[in-house]
Parts: sequence; structure tokens; C-alpha cells
Amino acid sequence: MTVGRFGLWALAGVTAMSFSAFARAEVGTFRLYAGIVPTSYKITFDENAPNFGGSLNYRNKKAKATYTAVNAGGTWVSPIGIYVDLSILQSLSSKHDLWSDVSSQKQDFSHDTYTLTAGYARAFGSGVSVSGFGGLIRGSTVLNAPSPPFGFSKDKFDSGGIFVGAGTGIPALGGQFSGSVAIAFMSGKWTDDTGFSNDADYTVGFSLGGAYTYKFGPAWGITADARYQQYGYTFNALATAVAPEYTVKEKIGSLGVRVSYQF
Repeated sequence: MTVGRFGLWALAGVTAMSFSAFARAEVGTFRLYAGIVPTSYKITFDENAPNFGGSLNYRNKKAKATYTAVNAGGTWVSPIGIYVDLSILQSLSSKHDLWSDVSSQKQDFSHDTYTLTAGYARAFGSGVSVSGFGGLIRGSTVLNAPSPPFGFSKDKFDSGGIFVGAGTGIPALGGQFSGSVAIAFMSGKWTDDTGFSNDADYTVGFSLGGAYTYKFGPAWGITADARYQQYGYTFNALATAVAPEYTVKEKIGSLGVRVSYQF
């Protein structure tokens, strides 16, 4: 079915935990991390979204999914502050309520994201650090649908794009507070399991993050972070009377905890 891009866990690898590590790196290091990320996910369709007739209608609809994701990755930091981070974020079992007006049962939902980030961090004598970064992101979201009454059983969206951003870190309370902001530019393809396909040629979004990191050993650290993301996806950019342009907005809020080990 024709719908907009929903879940982009954009910038999953650019965590504040990474910024605090970069600020203190005096030699080249490699850091592994893993954690859980409870997440609230919302999507909203505008008044021009498709209506295929009957209950198969996306116009002015809203949906929500609440789930826990597992995050794992690794970061390499050079002695001069150049860094590369690879992050994988995968949702655990979850449901969404997009079709609550069609079925009393919520449908299965999943979202996976792969992020490659590169950047440069500069640490000052006071312990304050600043960082600039950019990278690539790919994501896949699956929203199951009730079949019957629909003739399809799931929607899938595969997306990809680039992002740029900046971050800072400040030492306090025996650890480090840090924050980041980023802008993303992406495109995606929406398909269902009957062969339908539609493209979102461009989108713009932003991500805000903040965290606190504490080291409890020479190599071990723990990070608690909060993040908010918002994106708007434009479909049918070359609009016609039959297929008008429409937008799908996505809002994602999360609170995560990660443990890291530095070699």
C-alpha cells in the first residue's frame, strides 16, 4: 500500500556516549558497546494521503508503537580525534495500532537500523569537547496488516541517506554530560507483499540527543541517554490531480542505557 516512510532510527550510532569517549581519548582506542533502548514511535498522515476505498484509508490517520530495541556497536578513535562508529539497532517483538479501526487486534511491528558515522572530536584542557560528524544510514520498517479484510499482510519500507551534525561534552558529577544535534537527508521505497511499490524521493529531519556517561573502571563505562527525532517524508513530489503530493511525519522518543568496554 502507498504510505510514507515511518521508522528511521536515524543517527543511532552517534550517541552521547561516543562523544564523552572521544573527549578523553589520548591514544588510539577501540570501544564496544551494547544496551537497550525503550522507544515510543508515532506516525501521522496528512489529508492527501491515499484512500484506496472502504477501510483501506490512510488519510489523517495516526499510529503508535511502543517497544524496546537492542543496540550494539563499536567505535574506533584515532590519537588525533578522528573517529568511526558502526551501530546496529534492532527492535524486539512489538505491535502497532495503525489498523485499530479495522481490527481489534494490534499488528506486528519491527524496525532495524544500521548506521556508519565518521567525524572529528576536539578536547580542550578543561575537559570540554566539541565534535563534528556525518555518515550513512539504512533502515527497514515492517508494519503487518490484517488479512483479511485486506489483500496484503504487511507493508515494508527500506530507506537510506546521509546525515551531518555536531556535539559537545562537559565534565560534571564524576562523569560527562553531552549532547548532539543532527540533520538528515534521505529517500526510501515503500512496498507491500503483493508487489506494490512507491518512492519517497526526499525527506528532511532532525535529531536531538543528550546523555550522561560514567566510567566505573579503567575500561568500563555506562551511559544513559535521551533522544528525540522528527522527520517529514514527501511522496508524489511530481503531484497530479490523481496522485497529489502528501507528507508523512514521524516522531520518535527514546531513553536508552548502554554499557561499553574500551580496549
